[in-house]
Amino acid sequence: MADLSNVVWENTVDDGAWKVEVVRTGDYTGVLTVVRAADDLEILREDVGLSYRAIFGPDVDDVAAWQARCIEVIDAHDDNPH
Repeated sequence: MADLSNVVWENTVDDGAWKVEVVRTGDYTGVLTVVRAADDLEILREDVGLSYRAIFGPDVDDVAAWQARCIEVIDAHDDNPH
C-alpha cells in the first residue's frame, strides 16, 4: 500500500480480507488498487480520475464508482471464497 500522505480513499472488504485504496498521482488523477490482505497479492492497479481535485476528500460519486469496481474485481478473482 502507499504513502499515507497521498491516500485519497481507503477501505477494506470482506471483513478485512481485501485492502482497497486510491492514491493521488496528480491533481485530478489517482491509482486504485485492490490487495489481498493475507499475502499482499495485488489483483488490481488502475488509473482513476479525482473529481474536483479531491481537495477536501473524495467525491461521493467517485467513491461509489471505486467501490463498485473493487467489488467487481474481487468477486471475479479465482481465489475469492464468496
